[in-house]
Amino acid sequence: MSSPDVAASLIPAGTRRQVAHYLGAVEAAERELRDALVLVAERHERNYELSHGATTLALWSADHLRWLAPLTAAYGHGADDQAAQLRSALLGGTRIGAAGELADACDLAALVQRAEMLWTILVQGATALHEDGLLDVASRARDHSRRQLAWLRTIVEHEAPDAIAIVADRSGQIAASLPNRPTSIGSIPDGVWGPVAAAALVLVVGVVGLLVGLPWLVPSLGPSAVLIAVTPNHPTARAWNTVVGHAGGMISGFIAVALLGAASAPTVLADHQLVISRVAAAVLAIGLTVAVGFLARAPHPPAAATTLLVALGSIATLRDALIVMAGIVLTAGIGEVMRELRRRRAAPGERMAPKRSILGQRLRG
Repeated sequence: MSSPDVAASLIPAGTRRQVAHYLGAVEAAERELRDALVLVAERHERNYELSHGATTLALWSADHLRWLAPLTAAYGHGADDQAAQLRSALLGGTRIGAAGELADACDLAALVQRAEMLWTILVQGATALHEDGLLDVASRARDHSRRQLAWLRTIVEHEAPDAIAIVADRSGQIAASLPNRPTSIGSIPDGVWGPVAAAALVLVVGVVGLLVGLPWLVPSLGPSAVLIAVTPNHPTARAWNTVVGHAGGMISGFIAVALLGAASAPTVLADHQLVISRVAAAVLAIGLTVAVGFLARAPHPPAAATTLLVALGSIATLRDALIVMAGIVLTAGIGEVMRELRRRRAAPGERMAPKRSILGQRLRG
């Protein structure tokens, strides 16, 4: 069996790029799956079977990431946000009792199935290319994925009768679902964390703006604060997306105003007038903002508010733009810290083990 570097050098560049695309996709899927399994292990720590099993499956996904390292070094690595987008739509809300355990198992199954499908694509591709090293890794990882899915199905079959047929004591189920680490930021229920985190972001930007004597708090920061607080796992909430998205919206707005000669037209919020040139500038600015976001791999829906502020005349000078961008950069920086704190999880076994334990090293690489 030849090394991955040698094998990769023998296939055409175009084929190598296609392999790199799927390697990047499956790596992203396994990383999101590992972190999601750790979340479930921590969330249901009082259910030993579920917590211990989820930790074991997370170790398998961590192994897959290690197996991928030499392959991505040889073939390349394609960027992929789809796994993160899927993850951001799952495992949210308050999960209580047997129903909560069932919901988490079903959500995990969706992530496992994505990984299993991607491994299957790589198995078939490696077979067609006669790449034994890639085939070996993809086959072993796909077998693990199928066993992960089988375990989740067993959990569902075991928990479903209790969740449906037995009227449980709700107060007892709530008590059983409380995390053993109530001080963990990651364990705060979404319904509490979202409002508090969004308000805190706006508060910090507003207070700093008051201290420096500049109006850093503008309407377009509100949607960004909510996005970061409510969907911290979504790619559009990242600091890169926040800063580049708003900057792209700002530039797009000024380009639209210049091309359509709307600079001297009445403004909507100050003059309370809406004229054709402002409407046209708004339409063009929105289109450009979305296009820039995709081209820069930085889509950020709240940036549409910034570009409209420019197109409709509320942001008209370079000084205005710099003031707004200062508030955006501050929001993105603080928001990234909040995202990392919110996303940081530790499996119970990892937390209770000594520092630099084998479990921690294997799980985190």
